[in-house]
Amino acid sequence: MFGHIGFECLLKINEQIVPCFILEFYSQYRINYTLEGQVLIEFVIQDQFFSYTLKEFGQILGIPFKGQCSFTNKWSLDDLQFSVPMGGPYQTNPPSPVDIKLYVQEERVGHVTRILHDKVIDDHVPTCLCHMLYCIARSKPYNLAFFVAKRMEFVTKQARLILPYGMLLTCLFKYVIFEGPELSNDHYVLYDHVMYPLTAQQERKTRRDCGTRRGRSSTSSSSTFGQTSSYHPNDYDNDGNDEGNSRASTPSPTRFVNSLSNDIPQIF
Repeated sequence: MFGHIGFECLLKINEQIVPCFILEFYSQYRINYTLEGQVLIEFVIQDQFFSYTLKEFGQILGIPFKGQCSFTNKWSLDDLQFSVPMGGPYQTNPPSPVDIKLYVQEERVGHVTRILHDKVIDDHVPTCLCHMLYCIARSKPYNLAFFVAKRMEFVTKQARLILPYGMLLTCLFKYVIFEGPELSNDHYVLYDHVMYPLTAQQERKTRRDCGTRRGRSSTSSSSTFGQTSSYHPNDYDNDGNDEGNSRASTPSPTRFVNSLSNDIPQIF
């Protein structure tokens, strides 16, 4: 079903992360618009200004950039109608809450809750995720680049929040360095990602279902762009939680980022 709307790309994301680039990107990131209402992704890296259309941004990250658009941080399906562009090049007519429930809702036995920060809350699925699931179920294109760009903008306005899309931003990092090799320097260290790729999670679930387990292994090395630096995936366990203009040894990323500032949010 993912393949019908181009979401199979999510199963293939398996990049290392570049903490310094991620922090620099988010510190100067913004969304702008052309006179026609086209989204422009803008950021500054080492005093060089970059601007990409949403189409170019999606192509660089390797994610869908056409189809229905939405973004909200809310959880109610009633909010979906307020989270979509009502006009312009990204105009979207959202499905009704009834239609979404018809295609993606599963019947549950009893009242389902979960624990978050020592509080019991109702277990819900975010509004936009429901919209995505509906598009997958109906084989309707969904503009994932629009959602990613908007969520990036959202986190830059929060006082303290996890910085998302670290592995996707490695694709942008490689493109920026390819376009402007003079930007490459020793500060951009590649680290193994913290989260398991979706394909790896599926493999682990399959092994667990079969009653088997596989040992983990890791290697230690320090490097700059073009090399690797690996650490144990459990290092994070104790941390809590269409035209653009462009020319262009720490033990773990967690300790590296924390050493920069106590106010820097965590990176996924």
